[in-house]
Amino acid sequence: MKTHIITGIISLIVLMTFSSWNSKQNLKTNEIAENRTENINSKMEENYRTLRLVVSYDFGENLKTISEKATPEIIKSTMESINWNEFHIVQLEDENENALHVSGSLYEDGLASGYVTENDHILIVNPPKSVKEMTEILIEFLKGEEIWRNKYEYK
Repeated sequence: MKTHIITGIISLIVLMTFSSWNSKQNLKTNEIAENRTENINSKMEENYRTLRLVVSYDFGENLKTISEKATPEIIKSTMESINWNEFHIVQLEDENENALHVSGSLYEDGLASGYVTENDHILIVNPPKSVKEMTEILIEFLKGEEIWRNKYEYK
C-alpha cells in the first residue's frame, strides 16, 4: 500500500513538473509570436504616411472624413463601398492640406485624378479607366509622394 502511495506522489510531482515546464514553453512561444506580429505591424505602418481620407458626395456639397490615418485596407474598402455610377471625390490630404484626389463617375462624367497644393492644381495625363486603377493611385500616393510621382504623370 505504501508503494502505491509513493508511486502516486512521485507521479504527481513528475506531472506537475512537466506541466510547469510546458506552460513556460507555451509562454515563450506566445511572446515570440507577439513580438514578431508587433515587428511586422510596425514595419508595415512605417511604410505609409499619415494622411486623412475624405469622401465628397453631391458634387462637393457633403464631405465625410473616413479616417485620420488612412491605410491601404481602409482605402480599398472605401472605394469598393462607393456607388461609382454617381459622381464622388475621394481624396488623401496631408497636414499641409495638399491633396490627391480621384473623382468622377462610371456613368456620365468619366474618371479623373488631380493633385492640389496651395499654389497648384495638376491633373493626371492618362485618366484612370476603372475604380481599381483609382484605388491603386491612392495607395501609391499613401506609400510616398516620390513613389507616386515616379509611377504617374500629372501636368
